Amino acid sequence: MDRSRVFHDRKGEEVAILKKSGRRSLSAVLAVCLLFSCTALAGCNGQEKGKEPAAPSEEQLTAVRESLQTAGHMEGLGELSQMELYVNGQRTADTEMVSAKDNKIIYYTADKKRIVNFPDGYLMDLGLDWQPDFSLSPVRTRYLTDNAVLTITREKNTYPTMEEFVSACVTRYIKDDAFLAANRIQRIKENRTITVGEYTAERIDLKLDGMEEGGMANYSYAILTRPDSSDFYFFMLKYNQPEDLDAILATFEKVRVQGIGVYSKTFELREPENWSADTKAYYEKLKNQKHIDWGIFSANLAKVGMKSDVPALEKRMDYKFPIISEYIHYSKNKFPTELTQILDKEGRQLQLTYQFTSSNNTELAGYTPSLDIYRGRCDEELRAFAREVKAYGKPVLFRLNNEMNTDWTSYCGLTNMVDPDIFVASWVRMYKLFEEEGVNNTIWIFNPFDGSYPPCNWANFINYMPDSEYVQMIGLTGYESNNKNTNQSYQVIYDKIVQNYEPFFMDWPWIISEFACGSGANKENQESQAKWVEEMFDCFEQGRYPNIKVAVWFNGNDYTDEGQVKNRYALSVTNKSTMKAFKDGLAATQP
Repeated sequence: MDRSRVFHDRKGEEVAILKKSGRRSLSAVLAVCLLFSCTALAGCNGQEKGKEPAAPSEEQLTAVRESLQTAGHMEGLGELSQMELYVNGQRTADTEMVSAKDNKIIYYTADKKRIVNFPDGYLMDLGLDWQPDFSLSPVRTRYLTDNAVLTITREKNTYPTMEEFVSACVTRYIKDDAFLAANRIQRIKENRTITVGEYTAERIDLKLDGMEEGGMANYSYAILTRPDSSDFYFFMLKYNQPEDLDAILATFEKVRVQGIGVYSKTFELREPENWSADTKAYYEKLKNQKHIDWGIFSANLAKVGMKSDVPALEKRMDYKFPIISEYIHYSKNKFPTELTQILDKEGRQLQLTYQFTSSNNTELAGYTPSLDIYRGRCDEELRAFAREVKAYGKPVLFRLNNEMNTDWTSYCGLTNMVDPDIFVASWVRMYKLFEEEGVNNTIWIFNPFDGSYPPCNWANFINYMPDSEYVQMIGLTGYESNNKNTNQSYQVIYDKIVQNYEPFFMDWPWIISEFACGSGANKENQESQAKWVEEMFDCFEQGRYPNIKVAVWFNGNDYTDEGQVKNRYALSVTNKSTMKAFKDGLAATQP
């Protein structure tokens, strides 16, 4: 219940008592005095002034409340034993619902529970052993047992047809027989269609072969659509003991949508206790500094980039990049020792991006290493790499599997059972292997892309975030290709990212681990690139994004399949306008 409403209701009752007597009797005056004395000293509930009110008891939180019962939501339910009301992710003892909030009601009987999810507009029945997780309510709700996880998202079609959207954004690989074979995924049942009330549900059942004992290898999917709506529901049930998604779907009903989802999950920044003194000192320096350290990636760093490309840019900008960025793929799995010898000699810091790919993220319909890493089949290779990182000894800005919330990486959700949990579990596995090997010099960076692709709630970046004990910096990436006559300014792109990060990461240090603005595929937009850079430095000079401590320019190009430049992000020393924008901006923003 809204506390202001309760307060006003209580005052209304008090005034009514005074009016009822019709005269100011001595007893009434004394009663009023006692009432206000009680309110001032103890809040009329035994609570001392200045202290927090007592938390409701378990009995109050699970009490059956008639005022919250809706006949249409209780049909066929039977006698209630308990009820729970979740408001904005938290259980409350309220007896009224504010419809604009994030409300979920759970009705309990002797043998089941019925969940009414108002922001997502559905109800369904589950067994008593299922526990809810509403912490990421704007993008997903989850229900868990010791042996199963059910994830439900409400999605919206943005393509010409629902079939096109579902095929591209949900089932692209889990219906691809060649992909399934390449990754040892077994189809348990034939794909089929069933009716779920007013919805048609596409059903898919798969099994990840080769999972470790106890792992949730079985996956059941349902996509619930109806012809008169662009909204649809996506169910994913994974389990290691027999579960029946069809039985759950048989209880599903649409209800009127009320309120909006609210995030209640938090990520508290925690520094590892095992860090080396140098790593801790470097991290504290970054976290507390008021300026931005700049970094750069350039192709073939050890052979060409550090000998010609980077020095040429530094000369034009009158600035030495303190951070150099390099990429390693799982298929290579070799620490860049030759590069780090150059960096050590020149007093520079390494940012290292490690990606679970064997095809440079090009053959997504083929084999993806992340599933074998998830299965635990690649531990020795990861341990060997960890030992090389440990041997290096100096601090490493370690970015694992960037841009995971997209459809163009081998470790994205689409290529991994449409399940961001696989990304999280693989991240945690590698982190723990590093710990077991005694690695104490890595600063782990979680770095989504600025927009989630597919444009689905299930693919939202926050679903990929590991627990905060496994991450120390938050990465940002937003590009402007600048191939058109109009482009988005740095501020527009990064204001949007900040808005997405605000509910979770405002106490964290941030790093733009990779970004750029292009100059046009044929260098036709060099002047607008310079303007973009100028406006970017204006934002930095104004202190618009104080969490950003590092910015790394991607000094390379994207190419078409035919080898033509698609996005020209590589800086040109002959582009005098952009070189001047960098030189002036760096001079104005560096200490």
